[in-house]
Order: sequence, then structure tokens, then C-alpha cells
Amino acid sequence: MTPSALTVTVNGVERPLAEPVSVAALVTELLADDAGTPVAPPVGGAPDGDAAGAHAPTGDAPNGVAVAVDDAIVPRGLWGSTLVRAGARVEVVTAVQGG
Repeated sequence: MTPSALTVTVNGVERPLAEPVSVAALVTELLADDAGTPVAPPVGGAPDGDAAGAHAPTGDAPNGVAVAVDDAIVPRGLWGSTLVRAGARVEVVTAVQGG
């Protein structure tokens, strides 16, 4: 018998998770899924603890996107260094213009 796949719940839908992934990588994957094409990765803090976005070009982060992991909002500057682990509940919200 094989072990069951690890999952993470994103916007109420379970998704497989092979290993912990950064919030930045998850948002990039989700936006690519929605658009059908890859998007530029969001700006995040460097894994070695440098200042947020110090080594990333500006303008890569999608505007109008907010993320919460287990009911805690993750500031955009921490997306690259915040890991989403199996069993986490993630909410990704995108703003849409209209009326």
C-alpha cells in the first residue's frame, strides 16, 4: 500500500503537495493555472534572510493579490521565505475591477 498524497487546501480545494513550497511559488503556480500561461514570479524575500525583494526586480509581483496561510496574512515581502506545508489552509485573493 502506498502512502496517501500530502495535500494543502487552497481556497477550499485540496491540492497535492509533494514538499513544502514557498507562498511565492504557490501564487505563481495558481496564477499560471488561472491564465493558462506562466507568469513572472512574485517578488519575495531572499531565502538567506536578506531584505525583502533585495535581489528581485521590482514590478514582478502581481498587483491586487493577498495571501493568508492558516488565517494569518502573509506580507508580500515574506512570500519567498514563507513555506506552505502539508495540511495548511491557504486563501489567495485577487482583486478584480468592475462594478
